Amino acid sequence: MDENRNDWTAARAYSLWEQAGRPFGQDEKHWSQAVLERNLLERTRASSDGAEVISRARQNGSDSSKSRSILIVEDDPQLRFNFVDFFDQAGYKTFEAGNADEALVHLKNDEIDILFTDVDMPGSLDGLGLAAKVRSHWPDTKIIVTSGLITLAHHDDDLGISFLAKPTSGFELLGLIDPDR
Repeated sequence: MDENRNDWTAARAYSLWEQAGRPFGQDEKHWSQAVLERNLLERTRASSDGAEVISRARQNGSDSSKSRSILIVEDDPQLRFNFVDFFDQAGYKTFEAGNADEALVHLKNDEIDILFTDVDMPGSLDGLGLAAKVRSHWPDTKIIVTSGLITLAHHDDDLGISFLAKPTSGFELLGLIDPDR
């Protein structure tokens, strides 16, 4: 089992490294991400494609009369689509925005439980400005900030804000949103 775990982790770390454009000197970052993903898969007893996690999320979503909603704010259309697709399949009501201005329209008109935002975006506010505005106007909204350019403390309980470094996976984000899944 340990040999299979190490092989899987090495293959995943290599894949993450390739997806990031093969940056020099970031092996440890990609290895850590792969270990986090493997731990989540083992903890949730899921397959590498996440079918069990998504199936449980759908079952949990059907048990409640109202599914949770998540707003994905990302200026990269492919990344945004991947997260929206993942959370749609996991049973969440998803909204998407390419910048903070679009996100504010959703926040004003839709009930948003979770905000997942990139830091570096075009528009009148960056992700941190959006997080501050959401914290002051919608204090019950859980906020998760991500960036490939800067690093923040991983969690600030006082502000109710969590941080994930890019690249991140839907499984890691799902584990942060709902650790019991």
